[in-house]
Amino acid sequence: MEFSDLSTVRFQQLLKPAALRIYRSIFPGCEVVDLRENGAKVHILDKEFGIDSLINLPTGQWVSIQEKYRDYKNLILYGDFTQEYMNGDGTPGEWFKLGAQLYFYGWANEHNTDFAKWILIDISKYKILVEMAGGLDKIGSFHKNSKYGRATFYSIPLDMIKEAIIINNFELNEGIEFTNVKEAKG
Repeated sequence: MEFSDLSTVRFQQLLKPAALRIYRSIFPGCEVVDLRENGAKVHILDKEFGIDSLINLPTGQWVSIQEKYRDYKNLILYGDFTQEYMNGDGTPGEWFKLGAQLYFYGWANEHNTDFAKWILIDISKYKILVEMAGGLDKIGSFHKNSKYGRATFYSIPLDMIKEAIIINNFELNEGIEFTNVKEAKG
């Protein structure tokens, strides 16, 4: 089976246009460069630093971004942020290579045509929050994935990382007020 035939890669490719619309609404006039060739991790920035795309801004600046798209079922059942910890082969996972500036995390709608909900996280703030808490195990719960290579990950409630969320398109966790989070429609 080719890497591009994996269901997770096909899902990512299906939702990429929706992510591009959101990026262009946040950063008008930007150009987005995908560092994954047809979904395969080939670029050194992606492979070693978890940078999936570069957003080139009209001023000449750029922003690096990591992306994760989840299906609608995960939104309804969990509504959490998941952080890969170790790969299925026991090597350090995304958490140890996360060098992007921003993290786009979105949950698909029921038809996989757009994102029902999404957040944009400042990765530096996120890492600081995790360190100040004493580690991922202090803000989330540990899980072993039985699919996709048996990687381990932490499931983190959104309210635990709310200070790192810089923009989103929904009310985060009913009843919680987020005074530092701007809302945007994408």
